[in-house]
Amino acid sequence: MLTDHTGLSPFERFLTLFTRVRPGEGRSVMMFALHAFLLLYSYQVVKALREAFMLTRFSAEVRAYAVAFIALVLMLLVPVYGAVRRRLDGERLLRAVTLFFALNMLAFAAAAWSGWSIAFMFFVWVSIFGVMVVAQLWAFAADTYNLKGGQRLFPVIMLGANLGALVGAKSAQLAVAALTPVGLMLVATVLLALTMLLAGPARRSVPDGSRAIAADHGTPVPRLLGGIGLVLRDRYLLLIALLVVLLNWINTTGEFILADFVQRDAVARAAASGGALDQGALIASFYGRFQFWVTLVSLAIQLFLVARIYRHLGVRGALVIHPVVVAIGYGLFALAPVIGGFVPIFTLISLVKIAENSMDYSLMNTTRHALFLPVDRDAKYEGKTAIDTFFWRFGDLIQAGVVFVGLNWLGWGAGQFALLSLALAVAWIWLAVAIGRAFAQKAKDNVMNVAPEAGQPIADLHYEPGRPFRHPVSIEAFRDADPGDVLHLTAVLADGRPLPQWVRFDARTREFTGIGPDRHLEDLTIVVVASDVDGMEARSCFVVRRVVAH
Repeated sequence: MLTDHTGLSPFERFLTLFTRVRPGEGRSVMMFALHAFLLLYSYQVVKALREAFMLTRFSAEVRAYAVAFIALVLMLLVPVYGAVRRRLDGERLLRAVTLFFALNMLAFAAAAWSGWSIAFMFFVWVSIFGVMVVAQLWAFAADTYNLKGGQRLFPVIMLGANLGALVGAKSAQLAVAALTPVGLMLVATVLLALTMLLAGPARRSVPDGSRAIAADHGTPVPRLLGGIGLVLRDRYLLLIALLVVLLNWINTTGEFILADFVQRDAVARAAASGGALDQGALIASFYGRFQFWVTLVSLAIQLFLVARIYRHLGVRGALVIHPVVVAIGYGLFALAPVIGGFVPIFTLISLVKIAENSMDYSLMNTTRHALFLPVDRDAKYEGKTAIDTFFWRFGDLIQAGVVFVGLNWLGWGAGQFALLSLALAVAWIWLAVAIGRAFAQKAKDNVMNVAPEAGQPIADLHYEPGRPFRHPVSIEAFRDADPGDVLHLTAVLADGRPLPQWVRFDARTREFTGIGPDRHLEDLTIVVVASDVDGMEARSCFVVRRVVAH
């Protein structure tokens, strides 16, 4: 469909600065974005506390092993989730999972207030919470919007997540002393609980043409392994799972390298201060600043790049960008001792991780969630949850084994781990290309993409010399039968050259404006090109000619 901007609400017109929007979609997008904001705010607060608790009592090596333990817990938890999902679905499932983790957080707050040592178990719980609840939100979103609608709107919803992460990280840095860890946990619990009020209204407010049309069931879900078994049986889901394993293996290895540098720096600074500086406070402060910059850069990428990348490269192109950035980052870090880096090594790994994590939290997160738009509901909930939890943490499990072998058997340092990450990133690039092809086929099977068509001819434009003109393109000029699609208009001369300076085209209002030149010009033929989300086009042309009033 060609968007009629006169039918958009003020908020929807604002959204057109970032993506294509259909009338009626603004309310649902606002509520999904708010849900993501509150959820990521809550997670970032407890994530900063998780790192402070863990690194105050244990080494970075123990932290790596704790992450591996999470994968074993999820191997048991994912089938339990599958059993719950067979009794609850959609909105009810999302609320049940959210309530479970909110009650857990209250229990940890009470334990910390009582003086119990919660460092290890809190670390494990926060890691599960961060993947499980977020997976439910995006499974619910993929179950709410259709393929074309999700590709258009997921980047905007992710903006809400990035803003929540940004504010949450900064709040953890600034408020940890005033509120204490227990106070921050209570704030995080309240914000998490508020998300339960948004799911139902968000889904009900999606207009009919943007709603999901995926089948309920595909490959039968195994009872014993639940979503894990479903992933192992489905080639497309298995490819995504392998990508997630590689992504998190690389990311967690980088987190280990960074945590080691952070801990050693905090110990040195605390010792140099003669006890005036607290090691735990230094670590919490660093991670607060680190997460703030990660989320700030993530927000910038999400705001200015993601929708444009989707428009020009699509999901397939977006899949490749992140591993290329990661390969460059770890390549620079690994070679820094050889080429004599221009920045201190601690600063360099911090910058590499900021680039890696910010790209992960913006472009890659949006793209991973979009990969589930063309699959059935079983895959969206159980398959996605298994991938985003068990297979995500399985990458941690592999990483922990590699860390143990590298440190204790091979005597590796940060450079060797960085070289390994570089090699894995190259494999990741190959896998991203394969998934891109599979996604394109899934999308074709889900929606038989129909190219847009020219409809009502565009009237010729007659201008008078020195006089302003306005020439609208009718909403009926183009049509697209694909559900959830929105056409984007551009205009060029018939020979492909840009429009002359005295003619301007506003794609948002679909209107040509300008002032007719005084000098005599030959007639111009302007071509208006309407492109859909997948880049398929239709064209319509009209003539611009000079008239002289008598």
